[in-house]
Amino acid sequence: MPLDLEKVGVKTALRSFLGSNDLDTNTLAEFYQDLSRNSEEIRYSPGQHLFREGDLNEYIYIPVSGAIMLERSTSSGSRQVFAFLLTGNILGVSDQLIYNFSAKALNDSNVIKISQKLMKNIFERYPAIAKRYQQITSHILSMILDQLFIMGQRTAHQRLAHLLLDMQNRLGHGTNKFHLPMSRQDIADYLGMSLETTSRGFSQLKKLDLINIENNYQITIVERVKLTDYANR
Repeated sequence: MPLDLEKVGVKTALRSFLGSNDLDTNTLAEFYQDLSRNSEEIRYSPGQHLFREGDLNEYIYIPVSGAIMLERSTSSGSRQVFAFLLTGNILGVSDQLIYNFSAKALNDSNVIKISQKLMKNIFERYPAIAKRYQQITSHILSMILDQLFIMGQRTAHQRLAHLLLDMQNRLGHGTNKFHLPMSRQDIADYLGMSLETTSRGFSQLKKLDLINIENNYQITIVERVKLTDYANR
């Protein structure tokens, strides 16, 4: 569908993508018009791929709603989940000719799809946006390094606690309740654990009165300070 710049979700996603920038009102309006003429909003169903590992790297994607999972499969059939992306995040950021991972919608998701060629033209016209793009790529690298540290230095249950704290920050909207868009298996593949260990981790955190769980997906952080201490001890 054509990109509707008046849609609340689109505005929110683009504001999150742009962050703080040096664009004046007129320049920002020109950028939005360029974007609306040369991009589109696409709706993906749960389990539908935005792209697959090995596809040509032709587009950049910005989620408007829903959740997107980045994953990569091995020759043995196992899977590693790299990230869970939400509104205003960006994916497809790479200088590689092909994608070296797959992106899949976890639930009904609307995504802005922008050609790499258009983004290069935008960077030339709007240096502030090019700078923001560089900040995003640096942030992605920082997230990867943080995840590697957590994977190597924390126990299985501590890794799960870190993930739940992160999801509360991103999905809780200022409250201690949030709905997980991913399955237990997705979480296990993200944290490098078995499904059984992941399930035991949820049970342990609930037993310690750190979280409450409803229907496997609705999570309440009961004691955020204690959960943070548990994750970092």
